[in-house]
Amino acid sequence: MFVAFILFSQVIIISFGLFLERSYNDKTIEEKLLLVQNQCSILGNQILVNQFIVQNSQSNLNAQIDQLANVWEGRILVIDSKYQIIKDTYTIDQGNYMIYDEVFRVMRGEKDQSFRMVDNYAEIIVPIVNADKVIYGAMIATVSLQDIYDTNDYIATQVRVLHVLFSIISILAAWVLSNISVNGIHRLSRRLSELNEGHLDTIDGIVHFNELTQLTESFNALIVKMRLLEESRQEFVSNVSHELKTPITSMKVLADSLLMQEDVPNEMYREFMSDMVEEIDRETKIINDLLMLVKTDKKTAELTVEQVNINALLELLLKRMKPLAAKRNIELVFESFREVVAEVDEVKLSLALSNLIENAVKYNNEGGNVHVSLNADHKFFYVKVQDDGVGIPEDCQSQIFERFYRVDKARSRETGGTGLGLAITRNAILLHKGAIKLYSEPGEGTTFTVRIPLKYVS
Repeated sequence: MFVAFILFSQVIIISFGLFLERSYNDKTIEEKLLLVQNQCSILGNQILVNQFIVQNSQSNLNAQIDQLANVWEGRILVIDSKYQIIKDTYTIDQGNYMIYDEVFRVMRGEKDQSFRMVDNYAEIIVPIVNADKVIYGAMIATVSLQDIYDTNDYIATQVRVLHVLFSIISILAAWVLSNISVNGIHRLSRRLSELNEGHLDTIDGIVHFNELTQLTESFNALIVKMRLLEESRQEFVSNVSHELKTPITSMKVLADSLLMQEDVPNEMYREFMSDMVEEIDRETKIINDLLMLVKTDKKTAELTVEQVNINALLELLLKRMKPLAAKRNIELVFESFREVVAEVDEVKLSLALSNLIENAVKYNNEGGNVHVSLNADHKFFYVKVQDDGVGIPEDCQSQIFERFYRVDKARSRETGGTGLGLAITRNAILLHKGAIKLYSEPGEGTTFTVRIPLKYVS
């Protein structure tokens, strides 16, 4: 960061200096040549009035030309229509004829004027014309640009001084900024090491840069999530241990009761055996849920994709759920807007949708309603499962799909829940490249919306 900041500042300083020198040089030369052109045009008008008679006792035209040449530190040539030099401030070529292609072009009207740079001088050729734009001659002015170059050298010296000054400032600024940044990164690095050792504490106080602030917030959010996962894991271990131990304890109590009694009546024997079967079924359900959660893990699971009629699948799932709904006097309603056939894994999708429907029945009010609807567009099909039951508190909705999480632990045990159903459902839907959303109001019910592509893309 230190080196990058210095390099960036140096590029800016050097570019600005070169731009300043170049722009000043071009601008001053342009303005000086424009001034020379205008003054030559004025002299040309006077020469035309005097009919190219420069050495006239009644006019100071000759002196004006000499004076202007001295001011420009250069040379002025006046040429008539016959290409004869009638005035040379150096008097070297006066009276001779001018044979120069650029003069010919200007005199013939092919060019309005001509510029040429020679060493530290600029040469400009300006035609002598009347009001009707008829060309009667030309003037060649050679102008020294040394004053402009001297000024440019002075500006270049000042720019170099500023360059050194700004370089020192940029180095100091880079050192300060890089140290501030590195300090924040070092703090993050230390916290990562502490996190690796098991200390789940959040970070406060890194506000030097917006990027570091955002990184710190993301890091803290990750720590909070890790805390929740750790709490969920511990709660899951406790719950599963309890759930797995309870049926075994019940079966042992029942078996011991039978063994302690002699000549047990058949009715009692059958009753105890029936209770033991229920406990075995309960144990089996917990184990199956755990195994299914592993099978639907998106990192390891494989799908058996085939064309499935989703309408028929939902009707079958609702038919299976009717006995459970009848026990609580809950009405199941299915609404289909169109026939839907999609590429899915029928077993895993059945499990996901069955969990949603079963939850809608279990956590509904007595005599309530469960509404299941199916719709589709050109890319996805949508399944909505809506109940008018107890609902889910807002502070629990963000965690409802986390494995092992249960909103009402007491009611979950009563209904036989293990806290794995929605985690299994989400995993199965994600395997299909789909999405699931939740909307719920406590006391008003819950709505789950599932979106899955019609064509599976691996």
